[in-house]
Amino acid sequence: IDVTYKGQRRTATVKGLDRRDEAEKVRVSILAELMNGTSAPKAKPQVTSWTMQEAFTHVQTVWAGTGGEECQVRNAQFAVDFFGASTPLADITCEWMDSYLARLKQIGNSNSTINKKISAVSFMMTQAIQRGRLKAKPHMGRLKEGVGRIRFLTQDEEMNATGVLSQWGKDDHAEALTVLIDTGLRLGELWKLEVRDIDFLVGVLHVWVNKTEHPRSVPMTQRVRTILERRREYTKTGKLFPFDNFWFEHVWNRMKVHLGLEYDEQFVPYALRHTCASRLVQRGVHLQVVKEWMGHKAIQTTLRYAHLCPKNLLDAAKVLENCAGAGDSL
Repeated sequence: IDVTYKGQRRTATVKGLDRRDEAEKVRVSILAELMNGTSAPKAKPQVTSWTMQEAFTHVQTVWAGTGGEECQVRNAQFAVDFFGASTPLADITCEWMDSYLARLKQIGNSNSTINKKISAVSFMMTQAIQRGRLKAKPHMGRLKEGVGRIRFLTQDEEMNATGVLSQWGKDDHAEALTVLIDTGLRLGELWKLEVRDIDFLVGVLHVWVNKTEHPRSVPMTQRVRTILERRREYTKTGKLFPFDNFWFEHVWNRMKVHLGLEYDEQFVPYALRHTCASRLVQRGVHLQVVKEWMGHKAIQTTLRYAHLCPKNLLDAAKVLENCAGAGDSL
């Protein structure tokens, strides 16, 4: 059926043999709609769901250049491998997400790591929804994250670690370890640090790209200044430590075994950042200052270290001692 009225054209099809009467009714109906300026409601276009791979490709561009890019991409890739690259996001149900969570627990991921991997899937789906490539996403629960034990290096452990690295001729690793302890930088922040980011006159280094997307400035200790001044003399790329996580962790794990700490699961490079925060708190630095130094987004993160400086509690105990003494004298 082909109907044209005042430049407007509509077509329709009636299937089957000997359907002329029905076709004529349809033609008359279409003509009436055109003459009255009305038209049949159009069917809503179907949402074509992104596949996991399409969503992954998209979020890679979103995360590019951000502080947590490497970790986020790794977590998203794990989800792609689990669900399948060609799987439409719309096919992922609550039950399938439960299976994913169970798998993450099975391989020994901590609650914190599991939450990050779940968040990666959630972000991929949110991006798809915002672009009309997914109607809705399934419920994604989060696991409770405990504070856990904060592992930091003692003075002796630091001395032993740098001593081993120096004996092995790993001077770059030893210097990186020292800078990480005295600045509290994340590994990724150190690898991005350039000569132009150092203000030797004021005595601070500027961290522009980081996990929380909030630039910060960190004071230099004397030994950090000495290391960075020396390294700027022979850097060719502008980067003071032109390396990556694998470069550092590979040697770290060898050193860990050499020191007899191979069974200490918390003796990881991130413990160097904990060491910086712990030493600041233990030496009486105010928690708000520690928060700014470390670049914590929320004070709750800094409060994990508060118990390491029990001075106020010890002072309170002295009050009780004085009260007890006064009672005895009565």
